Amino acid sequence: MSLPQLKHPGYTIEDWKTWEGRWELINGVAYDMTPSPSLEHYQISHGLERAIDAALDEAKRKGGSGECEMFHAPVDLYLESGVFIPDIMVVCDPAKKTPRGIEGSPDLVVEILSPGTAQKDWTHKRWAYEAAGISEYLIMNPDERVAVLLRLEGGRYEEAARVEWGAMVALLSGKLTITWG
Repeated sequence: MSLPQLKHPGYTIEDWKTWEGRWELINGVAYDMTPSPSLEHYQISHGLERAIDAALDEAKRKGGSGECEMFHAPVDLYLESGVFIPDIMVVCDPAKKTPRGIEGSPDLVVEILSPGTAQKDWTHKRWAYEAAGISEYLIMNPDERVAVLLRLEGGRYEEAARVEWGAMVALLSGKLTITWG
């Protein structure tokens, strides 16, 4: 098995399948997903996963979230522009769940910024998620203790909310309400 040279454009999913380790492939560019995120990153992710799961369970009891299910890294997300490993995603269409991962746009993607991924999360991933039609993109910034919720409006992401640590945020067009941080 071969390893790609970081940021060498022109790679395909067929190339990606041969690589060892954890890689994202965004518009033909390979991004090494090592080293693993920090302990704080995992703690934030775990807390958010619990909050989303609880909100999904509550919404299901009320009949509001149907088939929605939460997934967390390292589940692969296959989009037209490549292969992604979001921190968290919520998928409401069971047809998108396949043995190899999620194929097609989830309803919500969450990325928790790390020093090594912040620029990619704010730019390349944002553009790819927007182009794929992902309805909501929540970007969490642990350093600033704030999250930004981007919602797709007319094919473009618009800032729907800027949420301080410990505040509530409505996700999936208001179907879920969680407190984060």
